[in-house]
Amino acid sequence: MIRRVHPLRHPRSGCLNDDERVTEPTALTCPMSTERHQTTRGLKISSRFRQPMTRTSTAICIIAVLLTSTMTSGCLGLAVQREIMESWRDEPIVIEKEETTGWDHTFESTGFEAADPYEQEELIQFDESVTKLVINFRAQFPWSSQIEEFFGNETNELRYVEVRLWEPGVKEAGGDPFWEVRATQDYPLERFTLGNGTFIQGKWTFEVEARGYGITAPVEQLSFHDHFDVYLTITRPCVRFSEVHEGGDCTYLSDFD
Repeated sequence: MIRRVHPLRHPRSGCLNDDERVTEPTALTCPMSTERHQTTRGLKISSRFRQPMTRTSTAICIIAVLLTSTMTSGCLGLAVQREIMESWRDEPIVIEKEETTGWDHTFESTGFEAADPYEQEELIQFDESVTKLVINFRAQFPWSSQIEEFFGNETNELRYVEVRLWEPGVKEAGGDPFWEVRATQDYPLERFTLGNGTFIQGKWTFEVEARGYGITAPVEQLSFHDHFDVYLTITRPCVRFSEVHEGGDCTYLSDFD
């Protein structure tokens, strides 16, 4: 009996040559099968989506808040959201902030007459949070000592600077100033630290009265200008919230009362 042998081909791959024969149908596997290609592509796809966990942490937190607020209702939901948001905030920072008030003036006169008197006044609010008070003062009266040798102290009425600081209501009552200084000659820069850290609350009066010469002569060596500068600085605690304030902005501690 003669048995006929028929050539077999894989229905999809053409892995057998035309002249190859098999006696029985068998499972054929090519070296580069479809399953192996799928596995390789799967590995490549998975490597494309490897991202650091830190990139998704913020998104996960936001989704968690949304889900929590959706699953809860009323005051409970608001309370949960508030607690979560509070945990994300940075701690407030308390700084010592300075407030400065004062004047810087150079006299200008004509001929031999002194310039008109210079007078200024400023009201400064002191509250219980003020912890420090400092005044910086300086005056320049060129040739003042030489002139007094010839004319005595008569020039003190024409070239002078007087600065005074009054506690609330004291000036109106005819009392003495809290601090004062007067200069009729060159006065080098001096820093005055006043008080003991506690001050009367209210509006303090800071004032200056001065007079001087300012002459521009054809010969530069003969020109001179009287000058003074005085600044008062108070220090108060101030709270800075990073979510609200920018730069050097802050909210004074006394404003929270």
